[in-house]
Amino acid sequence: MFIRIVITVLKEQETMGGRGAFDSNMGRTGGIPVENRIYSQIGKIDKIKIIQCDTKPNNPTITYSNTANTTYYSYSKENNRIEHIYYYRDHKLFKSVDFEKGVAAHVHYWNGSIVGRKRHDKHNIHALSDKDKRLMNKALKWNRDHE
Repeated sequence: MFIRIVITVLKEQETMGGRGAFDSNMGRTGGIPVENRIYSQIGKIDKIKIIQCDTKPNNPTITYSNTANTTYYSYSKENNRIEHIYYYRDHKLFKSVDFEKGVAAHVHYWNGSIVGRKRHDKHNIHALSDKDKRLMNKALKWNRDHE
């Protein structure tokens, strides 16, 4: 059984695709058909996009990046706040920073893949770098300003 999900694109939202969304038939740079769009951009902090998952609660999967080396803030609709920072290298998730309410902020390294990786493996919890702290503080300020 195939169910097609269509997302309405709001005037100031930029939508993004999920796994398998890229369609090379949509031009040289590719494109994401509307029915495959599962993430949207809801804002920016400086030049970093704030994204949210539109099809499932609490951003259960991490988006793929259309830009080779970039960073995203991840917004939780359920908690009404930014809770993660995702760093990409060569289109693959390299590192995530988690700072959910009630949990000490920490970093996970993903080794370019999410396959076979346990999210809270006790051997993959690391301290934040100065850059991580700076970006997290900007996100926390954004959260306060948008309560």
